[in-house]
Amino acid sequence: MLEGMENRGVSPVISVILMLAIVVILAAVLSAFVLDSTESLDDPAPNVADTTGEFQLEKSGQYTLDDQLVRITHLGGDNVLVEEMEIIVRASGPDVDTEARLINLPGNGRKLADENIQAGKGTSETEAEDLISQGTLSPPDQVIVNEDIWSAGYTIQFRITTTEADFREGESPDADTLEVVIVHTPSNSILSEHMFTP
Repeated sequence: MLEGMENRGVSPVISVILMLAIVVILAAVLSAFVLDSTESLDDPAPNVADTTGEFQLEKSGQYTLDDQLVRITHLGGDNVLVEEMEIIVRASGPDVDTEARLINLPGNGRKLADENIQAGKGTSETEAEDLISQGTLSPPDQVIVNEDIWSAGYTIQFRITTTEADFREGESPDADTLEVVIVHTPSNSILSEHMFTP
């Protein structure tokens, strides 16, 4: 009888050790998952404290290449790399409902090209490329003047073509609202938003 009693005490000890090992392994796996997911959280968006927006229809009552010029100026806050920005441009009105996205942005006075313009929701690539001017302006087409960093005092500028959205009174295709949203792509946060109703 003593031999049978010795074997009976081993079973509960082994089961407790196995249960403890399982709990430790589960805790290790769970903590590795939780800690790994918190490390991959995005850095916060830059804080662009203030911006001003300007939408210039005509310089002096006569149509020129400077018409429909959009300017957004950074007034204060953090610097933002131009390559980390996307600009969403929406033109709407009785004859217009077009959205274009300015992506892979150039700086330093470089001209916009087809690869910098992407169609937005419900817009064809051709409509999007026709909405944003890629031609010669005075000053020339450029997204950021002088730098690849958008910082206080610097201006984003581009031109809306009149062939896709004409904001002048009595002209066609008739547009009456222009929305410009600047997004910080790594954090997917809005840095600036302006609505123009000329």
